Amino acid sequence: HPEFIQPVSRKNEMMNNFLLPGLQDLCVSRTSFTWGIQVDFDPKHVVYVWLDALTNYITGLGYHCGGENDELFNKYWPADLHLIGKDIIRFHTIYWPIFLMALDLPLPKQVFGHPWLLQGDGKMSKSKGNVIYADDLVDFFGVDAVRYFVLHEMPFENDGVITWELLVERLNSDLANTLGNLVNRTISMTNKYFDGVVENKGVAEEVDEELKAVVLSAKAKAEEKMEELRVADTISEIFAIFKRCNKYIDETMPWALAKEEDKKDRLATVLYHLVESITIGASLLEPFMPETSEKILA
Repeated sequence: HPEFIQPVSRKNEMMNNFLLPGLQDLCVSRTSFTWGIQVDFDPKHVVYVWLDALTNYITGLGYHCGGENDELFNKYWPADLHLIGKDIIRFHTIYWPIFLMALDLPLPKQVFGHPWLLQGDGKMSKSKGNVIYADDLVDFFGVDAVRYFVLHEMPFENDGVITWELLVERLNSDLANTLGNLVNRTISMTNKYFDGVVENKGVAEEVDEELKAVVLSAKAKAEEKMEELRVADTISEIFAIFKRCNKYIDETMPWALAKEEDKKDRLATVLYHLVESITIGASLLEPFMPETSEKILA
């Protein structure tokens, strides 16, 4: 199955480091722990954690070896996707398939090994004192903002970097300036000129079609990227809508249209296109920033 392991770099790693050199035997018990499932032939040995941990995927759904499986297992297995950290992909793409084949069970359709989020100077470590705690970030920035940063800064296969400085810079640039200013300006003008309700008066210009083309193509591109699990790219496609809306405001200059009575229908058309475009963008943003999306759409 050519797409069983994603990204391709993870597949190449498994092939080059483990499969092509020849698989080595796996020790199924450990003596270095005092906790675990004790093996029946030696009380000093416990079952290697990856043997019992992996089976939780199916036992948690009610798989019974040699017996009748629960309805949940029949409904949800095989999994469409295992989304895991890149450091444990060997267990999920080599040993786990072996277990499943031994049980004559179908394999998950795909395993995706996502990259790491690193602190600015490398891996986070308590001993180094460089750990950035998610709850501290959420308390300071809010959960949507932190979620946005993490998803945006995690490329498809390469590690991302997080620092307080980078987080502030990204949130100011994208959420405050690009998105926040756009929404605030549009709502303010809609309330000021039309008491919060705008209609498409049909006074169209070429720039309107350019905006619509960007919005519709961004929606299609975002859906395509998400199907490929390229989350950061998906978010970038969504924000292309907001960036084009800001440019549209500069091009159409609603504040200037408002000064001329005979331009009122054109002003309504412009604000209508802005509201519609923002609505589409906010709807696409909902899986990544649900609270923010809800506020925009309210």
